[in-house]
Amino acid sequence: MSIETWLAFVAASLVLTMTPGPSILLGVVHSMKYGSRKTIYTALGDITANFLQMILVAVGLGIIIASSELAFTLIKWFGVITLLYMGIKMFLTKPAVRQTSDHTEAKPHKLFMSGFFVAAGNPKAIVFFTAFFPQFIDPTQPLFLQMAIMCPTMALLDFTWVMIYALSARKFLGFMGKHPTLINRAGGGAMVTASGLLATSN
Repeated sequence: MSIETWLAFVAASLVLTMTPGPSILLGVVHSMKYGSRKTIYTALGDITANFLQMILVAVGLGIIIASSELAFTLIKWFGVITLLYMGIKMFLTKPAVRQTSDHTEAKPHKLFMSGFFVAAGNPKAIVFFTAFFPQFIDPTQPLFLQMAIMCPTMALLDFTWVMIYALSARKFLGFMGKHPTLINRAGGGAMVTASGLLATSN
């Protein structure tokens, strides 16, 4: 993977991972209940689940690349359309801020597992990774090395954003309360823009 491709991947991933989803909202709630330090375990559970999902996607893409270059090209265009659809849907959907009344003891393994299951229970993640990664993969180069760069990069950015939101939990929830649709529209617009850029790139 060239440095230019990696930087493009980082830029796209940065925009997409900063968009609040179930894992970020869970991190915010845990931060307000248990403190931002303990939310680290929630974030670790989140990226562990995502890493496993990325591995499943990598295995599937490896099979596709080995079998047909045309099939891989079709997957790339499926990815562009999927990102466009997800972006439009996010843009039009009003976000729901979830609160929780569970006051059980904040043991690290419980926070980790809650973060893990929230991320693992999101079936859209695998669809998203399947749509997103092929846009930056060169099928003529070894897939393992490319995924070995992209997966940790995505996981690190995901972890970073969960913690950024957790550290600014009260301000974030206050902002969400005053502007319930703004974040979804910004995130949806970013995904639509990314879809267009990927469609016009080589």
